[in-house]
Amino acid sequence: MLSTFDSFTKPARFDDLVQSVQHCNLCPRLCSRRKVLSPANGNIEAKVLFVAEAPGRLGADRTGVPLHGDRTGDNFEMLLGNVGWKREQVFITNAILCNPQEDNGNNGTPTPEEIANCSSYLEMVIAMVKPDVVATLGKTALEALDLISPHGIELQSGVARMVPWWDRKLFPLYHPGPRALIHRSVAKQRADFMLLAKQVDPVKGLLERKRPEARPARLAVEQPTALQQAVRAILEMQGKLTFFKLTKLLYLADLQALIALGHTFAGNVYLRQVDGPWLPHLDKELKPMDGFEVRRFFAHKLPMVARGPSPRFGPELDDAVLEILTEVVAKYGGLSNAAIKTTVYQTEPMRHILREERAGKDMRNKPVLYRNKAAGNPEA
Repeated sequence: MLSTFDSFTKPARFDDLVQSVQHCNLCPRLCSRRKVLSPANGNIEAKVLFVAEAPGRLGADRTGVPLHGDRTGDNFEMLLGNVGWKREQVFITNAILCNPQEDNGNNGTPTPEEIANCSSYLEMVIAMVKPDVVATLGKTALEALDLISPHGIELQSGVARMVPWWDRKLFPLYHPGPRALIHRSVAKQRADFMLLAKQVDPVKGLLERKRPEARPARLAVEQPTALQQAVRAILEMQGKLTFFKLTKLLYLADLQALIALGHTFAGNVYLRQVDGPWLPHLDKELKPMDGFEVRRFFAHKLPMVARGPSPRFGPELDDAVLEILTEVVAKYGGLSNAAIKTTVYQTEPMRHILREERAGKDMRNKPVLYRNKAAGNPEA
């Protein structure tokens, strides 16, 4: 169907498609509403194309810019920014191009007939842009792609997994709208976007997955350590937090990795201090990141750590490690300093330390985690 346009430039073909959409009257409920397809949808040369459900009444139906102008748009732009992507680098469209507004003025749900009517336009957009990856946002968008070329993927089991689809790749994501956050938290959605950014660049396209290489003993920012990567991942999910909480989240994640994977991220050492497990080399590893991936400051006399303004490296963590970090941040990231300290003291390695101290032993600076073993392990 599209072969007749091969002699035209892509911008001319896109303009023809936009004009065609503006005259569409297939759906009685939608034919008088704004059709959201224009140069404001993004870069027609993009290697990543996002498909959401439909224009929102307070967002694209009002602004003409998909995923912009409402809370859903704010969330989406935050998720893009977390991986260093910009709107102008990607293309954004919807399963249906008009807002399915109800009689009461609220956003409605697209009907199967409306999705089917718009399916040809979605197919033409994807075929014209020719992205390496199509990232769906929510169940409706994922089902809309199934009409173009069957994939049989369900959102809950297929989220954040790159799979082949229609001569390209499909990457299902949850919708960034407020209601969808009940099913997939902001922290997990940030991690999902980081997994996407590990595998594709919006300008360069699909990235080769490199095998892990041995890191030199003296680390440079160009070759970030697993600990530096973990810090960046936590900050991308958490935004900002106390230096104290950062150390405790790292400990809880490393302990979970030791239990689940049999090893910590990079053989990190945690020593017994007054405030619990402490990484003696954390400050040294943060210094090269300061002002770039990390911003450090004081608030109410407490040392704080936040996402930096100019990250120089992308996420490189193993998927299993990133999943553990996501779970730990989602579960403990909202705790106060006092609450997370209590949580840490209730872990088995710290309970062993406390039992030894009650027996009269001096456990100051003794390892809580060391060489992929935990305190209390008879082989430690």
